[in-house]
Amino acid sequence: MSDNAFKFLLQDDSQPFFPSRCYVVADPAVAERDQWSVELDEPVGERWVHRIDDIKDWMLHGEKDTRQMIFDRNDRFTPFRTLHRDEVFRAYLRKLLDRLPPEYESHRKHALMPSIAEEKTRNRYKDAVEAAIPGITLLPEPEMVAEYFRLVKGTLELEERRNNVILVVDVGASTANMTLIVSRRDQKIVSAGKKGTQRDLRLRALRGDSVGHAGRWVDIRLAGMLGMPETAEALREVESAKIRVSLSGKSTAFESGTTTKPSSLTRKTLSSVSKELWFHLRPLFEKLCERLYENQTSSIDAKRLSADRMEELGVKAPQEAYRLIDTVLLAGGTSLLPGFDEAMMETLFPEGEHPKVLRVGSSFAIAAAAGGLAHILQNYDPPRLRSRRADNNEVRSAPLESTLPDSLLLGIKQPGELEQRIAVLDANDPFVDDGGVRPIEGLPALAAGSHPKMRLVPGLGAGLSARQGRPFKAMDVRQSPGKMSLKWDPDEEKAFILSDQIDGTGYLWIEGKDFRKRSEPALTPFEGELATGDLAIDGAEDVILDLGMSKIVVMTAQRGRTSASELEHLMRDGIGRGPGESASPAAVTVSTSELVDSIDDQPPAAPKGKEEKSRDQDGKASANNPARLKDAAAPPQSATAPKDGSVAITPGVDRASHVSNEWGNRVSETVFSNALLSLKEAVIRNEPTFNFDDVVVTLLALTVRPVVLLAGPPGCGKSSLVRMIARMLGMTRGETFHEIAVQAHWENDGVLFGDSGLLRPVLGETSNQHLILFDEFNLTRPEYYLSRFFHALDGGHGHLESGLSIAPCRILGTMNVDDFSRPPSPKVIDRCFLLELAQIPWHSESGGMVELRDVDPLPGLPVVSYGGAGKDERIERILDALHVAVHEHGLRHDLLPSRRVLGDIRSILNLHHQLDLQAKGLLDRGELVDRIVASRILVKLSGAIDQVQPALEALERAANGLDELVRTKARLKLARHQARLGFVSPWQ
Repeated sequence: MSDNAFKFLLQDDSQPFFPSRCYVVADPAVAERDQWSVELDEPVGERWVHRIDDIKDWMLHGEKDTRQMIFDRNDRFTPFRTLHRDEVFRAYLRKLLDRLPPEYESHRKHALMPSIAEEKTRNRYKDAVEAAIPGITLLPEPEMVAEYFRLVKGTLELEERRNNVILVVDVGASTANMTLIVSRRDQKIVSAGKKGTQRDLRLRALRGDSVGHAGRWVDIRLAGMLGMPETAEALREVESAKIRVSLSGKSTAFESGTTTKPSSLTRKTLSSVSKELWFHLRPLFEKLCERLYENQTSSIDAKRLSADRMEELGVKAPQEAYRLIDTVLLAGGTSLLPGFDEAMMETLFPEGEHPKVLRVGSSFAIAAAAGGLAHILQNYDPPRLRSRRADNNEVRSAPLESTLPDSLLLGIKQPGELEQRIAVLDANDPFVDDGGVRPIEGLPALAAGSHPKMRLVPGLGAGLSARQGRPFKAMDVRQSPGKMSLKWDPDEEKAFILSDQIDGTGYLWIEGKDFRKRSEPALTPFEGELATGDLAIDGAEDVILDLGMSKIVVMTAQRGRTSASELEHLMRDGIGRGPGESASPAAVTVSTSELVDSIDDQPPAAPKGKEEKSRDQDGKASANNPARLKDAAAPPQSATAPKDGSVAITPGVDRASHVSNEWGNRVSETVFSNALLSLKEAVIRNEPTFNFDDVVVTLLALTVRPVVLLAGPPGCGKSSLVRMIARMLGMTRGETFHEIAVQAHWENDGVLFGDSGLLRPVLGETSNQHLILFDEFNLTRPEYYLSRFFHALDGGHGHLESGLSIAPCRILGTMNVDDFSRPPSPKVIDRCFLLELAQIPWHSESGGMVELRDVDPLPGLPVVSYGGAGKDERIERILDALHVAVHEHGLRHDLLPSRRVLGDIRSILNLHHQLDLQAKGLLDRGELVDRIVASRILVKLSGAIDQVQPALEALERAANGLDELVRTKARLKLARHQARLGFVSPWQ
């Protein structure tokens, strides 16, 4: 299997998936209820661990948003943690992303979206995934199951008069999904350019729903029939026995460990439970049939096109619409239960000709992900997937156009304000299937007589090229409040913005097909011979994630070949084994555990010698509690460990290697982000118009680089912001916070470190941390007075010279951007994290700063680590353009960012991701990207115009369509104006 083109990026014991459990870890010595972290592997030596096996089920079907994690249930003063499911789920997804190999960080990410009709749940799940995995695109899971049968197995054929209606049944561990897919039967002929004509066999989904009657329900029902309690141990026994009976067909006797009477599970028992399961699933099917009937009769054209077929099958009412179904696709491990097919036919199709049934077989655990990856490859132009079937014909190229490829956004830019984006059509909204006209919610107030600029663009997941060439158009608001509506035609895949209060909306329209395909030819197409059933894969920089209830599948495509039989062999025998080389029994058991959701919980250990009692997820006494203590003999935390949630810096901590003289107090991501959120709430209460983004970005910059430079026009609040930061970090003026007014006559650092130097308190071994403000940083050359300080902080391990060290320090320098200031040298800028601040708005009454009183300071700065979100497609686009321009035109290499700068960019992007700042509303990722490009990349664009002209032009082309990057656009516009004078500088 080494040459299999479908590569699995997360594996477990040679299996092509990863278990979907996680562990919440906390320190009982810390009282804060929101101090915890998430791990994927079972922690070793931790004293307090809570195992979660049902994280996705909790997100989709949990009745309560929170669970409590209890330390010692015999102590009424015991520490506890309140776990919010959205926050735990996002932390879990971030850990998964970080687990991917580094070379796949920049690949486009896709995830399967379960079928969820309930809007609140659907949006909550979608928002959590999008916040945790930046730039991800969601694909509908049931439709990707259909793609597995159509593109990978090749058993689903699209014909003119057959297979018109396909029922996808995906019954997994904790969820049962049903979706209907309808193919066009209007024999429409569409142009195919020079290739002549081809029949349009486009598919369209009638979105279904999901319910909780699935594998877990089967286990609980079997436990009741056998007289067993619903404990984790008993359900594990039931799961194991059910798998053995399903695979062998033989009865299985076993002891549950909770009863003295042996239990026996037979094939007949499983068949009876299959019938009960379908009894509960029938209402879900009936709702689908109602939608199908409506689809076939909702318009004059629909009635005309379906009349013959409906008359032939005797369909006169919604309850008879099941007769239109030609094919059933069975997926999910629970579909392997004995009697499952028979019970389905008996329940859903009681009379007439039964539809054809296609089974996913042994590859059920990876089928949806494989279908999604094939779908992605097929939608490249030209396609990166080709096949050879038994008739030597290539697979039909009819695209699966069941769902809008990406959400649609309405961008509104009013004079003097940043662009505001409103999602007018979500790709996972059932309105995509139905179409029609509906009002747009969340519009800003548009005054009569105003002229806002607007544009309609696809979301970020569609890629940058899909958003290029869609400029803003000026509108005329005739009547307040300027209401608008969206008109969506699902057949033509066209969206229009309508309004009788705003003129100019006729320019606001978009076609989904314009950004459905990604026009990128393969660099190295596969040209080898194909056997019957093989798929040729050209490879692509795409990664797809299937976040299952019990398994996580992460796949990418590399140049080579694959087939359905190879994938089935891989599931059966494991990765890296040839035919006949079986995996271990444990691995085989894991590979079939999709039949149920494995509730693999260990019995709790008694803390401090006491007998362990238990509470369930809501805090009530129970015998089955996932919260437990680890071995009481585990080594306790050091007695000197901080009690405020901070963690000591140790050699084992994965942090940015280019930071040497570390800030001493580092805290976990959860502790820092929650403390920062509380700070923001306090600040906004006092000053609602305060731009808290400046605070967040400055703290992030201080975390990854010891010297941060704040640049901006005079009076914009640079020094005041530094004083706020000092207060937020708990610094004391004169003791740990030092304000230094730089003087123009300084020629060395004697004024700082001499016998009466201003910074004598930072010299020597001390446990204190210091924050230093250098006001008017560039009033003289920083190299004159900061050379030794720079070296000590960034590479000198805290030593100014032999025998003279400094305490942990962070420097914040302020610099005016005006005609009278001396610009720092490129070497200095490279060693600083430069941030630009805007002028305070003219209508601000408070001066823009807030006096912080009675506010708890931040407990420290977060730990810096490299992970799976250290890159961004927009930054990659800018860097690629700059790199090509420099090398093709022989420009100065100092126009390119240094290795130090690239490391800082990666660190701060990943830090934003780890801290969950997007989901918590603390900092939009696009805002951070904009600041990074403008301040860390474009700041090097300097020199005579003939030396930088090719670079400027390349950057302008790369930024085309990136209108969300306001600072970047402004910086490039300023450079273009300067070019007329023959010289470009970032400081004018």
